[in-house]
Amino acid sequence: MRLSLQVASLLLVVLPTSLAFTPLPSTKLQCSNNINKVRTRGLAVSSPVEEGQGQDDSAGPTVDFPPPLSKIDALKRAAEFWSSALPIVLSYYSKSAELSFNEALTGETLTEEQQQSIWDEQHSAGAEKLAATITSLKGFYVKTAQIIAARQDLFPSQYTDALSDFTDNVDPLPAALIKEVIKLELCNRGESFEDVFSEFDEEPLGAASIAQVHRAVLSDKYGGKEVAVKVQRPSIESKLMGDIANLKALAKTFQDNDALPLDYYTVFAELEAQLQDEFDFVAESVAMDRIYECATKDDNGLPCESPIVIPRPVPGLVSKRVLVMDYLKGVPLSRAAEEMLKKGIDPDSPEAQLFGRKLLSSLTEVFGKSIL
Repeated sequence: MRLSLQVASLLLVVLPTSLAFTPLPSTKLQCSNNINKVRTRGLAVSSPVEEGQGQDDSAGPTVDFPPPLSKIDALKRAAEFWSSALPIVLSYYSKSAELSFNEALTGETLTEEQQQSIWDEQHSAGAEKLAATITSLKGFYVKTAQIIAARQDLFPSQYTDALSDFTDNVDPLPAALIKEVIKLELCNRGESFEDVFSEFDEEPLGAASIAQVHRAVLSDKYGGKEVAVKVQRPSIESKLMGDIANLKALAKTFQDNDALPLDYYTVFAELEAQLQDEFDFVAESVAMDRIYECATKDDNGLPCESPIVIPRPVPGLVSKRVLVMDYLKGVPLSRAAEEMLKKGIDPDSPEAQLFGRKLLSSLTEVFGKSIL
């Protein structure tokens, strides 16, 4: 019972972070040469042309482009989320009180198996409701799901399993919009999208809250190799960081309130610092190269074989919001067990456990080199 109340407390700690990730409404824009473009913080943001000015029948496909989010919209979304999420947290306390009352009334103590069955049912119901709420609201509420899904050491399997799709299977942006972002960020003057990529898969390999990744093949001009293209969602940084700034201001008001389970101002300040790095793909590419250098040199600085394969960024095709890198075929670690089952391998078999130990050893070695 104590463990399940800890789950409720963890949810109470994690769920407020979702307020910083507010989904955005969309407006329709035309992707064509007849769009007025204004550069903001390095990214060209498109705006519709005025009626009757330069519009013709050659307009490109209609795409979704997120407009600025008003404070009222943010509050409405937050209220909708909490109206669904808070009852999940409270249900754990009410269930605990119900079990304690029944035990005091009857004098009978449930067995561990009986308690486990009751709490498993509670976890399943809570996970289903939370997943449905996040699926309905979409947008940046998926950050909550990503945090929970990644902490299998803290949350019941019902939650991590139900929310695992949010780690790389968020609703993707239209390919037409993604290509526009890439052209604005990477293409030189007079250069077309086709001058850079000879192939571009419109179906993304994965889509998360900040960016999505597409497989592509570079043109001969750029080397002709297979690559992965990571593209940041337009307007994400300013909206996300603005929301966090507002939350910090609100949390500071209650910083000395002992009734809260923790200092939320500190939580949002740390979240702000961490997320700022996620928006800079140039810094990410530098980190990729540094990790590669660490992994491919021994303690004496001499070349050695890396225990893991590390993708490299493609020089000249990196900007703050677009990162082109080597394409490596594989599956996410979160789906390793699923992939083993597809190949007829028991995830609990000695062979699978040996693979797990070797993988952990390799990752630990590279991580150790990177921090020393």
